[in-house]
Amino acid sequence: MIRIIAIIISLAGLSVVLYLLFSKMQKPWDEMTGKEQKKKKIMIASGTSVFLAGLIAALLMGKKK
Repeated sequence: MIRIIAIIISLAGLSVVLYLLFSKMQKPWDEMTGKEQKKKKIMIASGTSVFLAGLIAALLMGKKK
């Protein structure tokens, strides 16, 4: 059960990253201000880290001694 929750959270993080990268309503990188670029970088890094943490948690849940 916990493995499923970890995978769901991981997929939610991945969907946030994909939305930020491929959304049609996003401005091109050249047209963004420095503040907007920094905010987008932080959001992408956060979503990626949640995705990786969820995958690692899901994989390690099955490895009990």
